Amino acid sequence: MAQTFVEKLQASQERRQSWLCVGLDPSADQMPDGVDLTTFGKAIVDATAEFACAFKPNLMFYLAYGPEGFQALQATIAHVPDDIPVILDAKFGDISLTAGYYARAAFDVLGADAVTVTPYVGMDAVTPLLGYENRMVFVLVRSSNTTGNDFQLWPSDKAPLFRFVTAQLNTLAHQHPDQIGIVVSATQPRDLARIRSWAPALPFLIPGLGVQQGDLATAVEHGVTRHGLGPVIGVARAIIYASQGADFAEAAHQAGEEWVTRIREVRAQVLAGEFGQGKRIKLE
Repeated sequence: MAQTFVEKLQASQERRQSWLCVGLDPSADQMPDGVDLTTFGKAIVDATAEFACAFKPNLMFYLAYGPEGFQALQATIAHVPDDIPVILDAKFGDISLTAGYYARAAFDVLGADAVTVTPYVGMDAVTPLLGYENRMVFVLVRSSNTTGNDFQLWPSDKAPLFRFVTAQLNTLAHQHPDQIGIVVSATQPRDLARIRSWAPALPFLIPGLGVQQGDLATAVEHGVTRHGLGPVIGVARAIIYASQGADFAEAAHQAGEEWVTRIREVRAQVLAGEFGQGKRIKLE
């Protein structure tokens, strides 16, 4: 029997002792001169695979390059070692007919293990992607952007829309075990902790670290499921653009190692109970 996404992720986390997910967001104005998309992506994967429990290519960063970008995305995903899951960060969100084609593109064409979606049109945005066994759908519940509050906190902080979305996902997860996860930003630490209390069993994909300076301590402390699966802690620009020179791959390797070390240190402090005394690590 094929591995579920959760089994593949857990094995990757245990093998590397890592909760780090390396985001792949190639931008022409930040990539080294003279390095093409495919070369860049493959080099970053090779440089950080030792530390990455998952990779998360951002679809639109590739599609912005046209056919070249799509080909580079396919080649980069294919280059990821087989034991490391790939999460296509696409934020799909449309009604069921279109969502079915999203699923085909993500899973059949690109070969991703998981995908991100937005649920604003309802569960129609999610359920068609669940027809693929052993694949995961991470549903955006709490985002990092300030204007996300316009909808996500409606109608009140005590009973926000994102709490209702979380409840719906819990129900759906009972029908589709190991196929539903939650996207919640580390820049919303209080809400991250609340969402964990509302959804103790669902895996977390946590962006907002690195350049966005989210709260790593809260991500580590509340990211773990009640079954012991670690969070997928996403860091992109702080790793892939650690250098914009010819040494970009070496710099990415070093930055990946530094992030894994930070996460391990925070895990040790959480286990030691230090954060219960109000202590937090401030990342530069």
